[in-house]
Amino acid sequence: MTSAPDPRPVTPPDSGYTTRYIILAIVLVGIFMCVLDVQIVAIALPTIMQSLGSGIGQVQWIATGYVITVLATVLLFGSLSHSIGSGRLFRAGLLLFTLSSLGCGLSVTIPELILFRVLQALGASMLMSVCIAIIMQVFPAGERGRAMGYYTAVIALGLIIGPAAGGFIVDLIGWPFIFLVNVPVGIVLLFLTVRYLPVGRDLPAFRHPDYPGALLLIGLMASLAIALNTLSNPPVRIESFGLWSGACFVLLIAFVAREQSVDNPILPIAIFRKRSFVLPAASLILYLTATFLLLTIQPFYFEYVMGLRPSHIGLIALILPLSMLIASPLFGWLYDRYRSSRYPVTGLTLMGIAFLGCGAAFTGMDIGFILGLFVIAGLSRSVYQGPNSIEIMASLPTALHGIGSSLITALQYLGIMFGISIATFLMTAQLDWAGYAGLTGADPGLLAVIFGNCMYVAGIICLAGAVCEYKV
Repeated sequence: MTSAPDPRPVTPPDSGYTTRYIILAIVLVGIFMCVLDVQIVAIALPTIMQSLGSGIGQVQWIATGYVITVLATVLLFGSLSHSIGSGRLFRAGLLLFTLSSLGCGLSVTIPELILFRVLQALGASMLMSVCIAIIMQVFPAGERGRAMGYYTAVIALGLIIGPAAGGFIVDLIGWPFIFLVNVPVGIVLLFLTVRYLPVGRDLPAFRHPDYPGALLLIGLMASLAIALNTLSNPPVRIESFGLWSGACFVLLIAFVAREQSVDNPILPIAIFRKRSFVLPAASLILYLTATFLLLTIQPFYFEYVMGLRPSHIGLIALILPLSMLIASPLFGWLYDRYRSSRYPVTGLTLMGIAFLGCGAAFTGMDIGFILGLFVIAGLSRSVYQGPNSIEIMASLPTALHGIGSSLITALQYLGIMFGISIATFLMTAQLDWAGYAGLTGADPGLLAVIFGNCMYVAGIICLAGAVCEYKV
């Protein structure tokens, strides 16, 4: 009896998988769903609060719980991918994400919705932990820049579509459908993964994970996320921030000690001794910190200083992701054709210069200059992000690509939370020094200076990231 032909033929390592673009499409749609789900839910929170009769403190956990869960678990799933297989983990994450999206859409109470939202985040964490590893596995070296360009473009597309799609769905058919739209897409993807996605049949023998290390890691990342979330929600409760920061420090020491003493660590500490990994990883955190510092203050600046309507502010918010969407595939192709380690440092340097220019433009309230600098910043992000991820993955042996992929996701979420926290702190601290309890009532000229100072800080953070990328 002959077996059916394998629909996932493996070609020589230098040419990649023959079905690699189908696999790329599966991965990109999966990551698009995860990115979209963060953006789309934020728009619906006020409607959910009214519909389910809850307070703002409860409903905020629908968004915050998702981020904290991903950050707390993504490294654990990355470490498990070597034993389970990236394809299997992606498929399991997709199944959980789809089923929990159905649960979210059918929820009738806030606690029930938060529970399914946490399960949805676990599924997203499985997906995101291995996306880059799968791309690196199925594409040859000469095509990875282009593939990562598409990856970056899809993330930008999710940022563009999310707010508008959320508002449209909530107004037209109701908030449950912001979750239910994932279900048919997830089902189609599941069928495609069965046929095309490699599952790693030649895996090493399964090793039981380091359960104490896993618990320490989850506690470490969760406490860090909660500490940053506390800092980004003024008025800051110093005692709460100190408690969670202290817990984070203690858990970090315990986790490092544990990982150095076991044969099968969740996160091999030795990789943090490699400059080729540590410096690009640090620059990624700084890059996203600066990016989300801008994205956090941007709507406040244009409303309270420039007096623009929300619809106009939404259009301005499209400039950075739209520039990335258009330019990322092009710069990915250029990276494949003219490979150089200078792409990340060039992109981040140009972005830093653009952000410093925004500091002056924000202070001077020159909207034409601001919009032009936003375009430059968006193009610069396209030069930086894909090549930086490739550099991080290239610094690790193939056996650690699952961990590397999840680390990139964890670093991105850390940068996002740092950016939001720093932006909130800078705004509230400067307003407090000027004698104001909030933005309302403050002079637009004063606010222009405050927001300009925030952009100067963002520019300096970008340039610090560029220094990390510079290799003599």
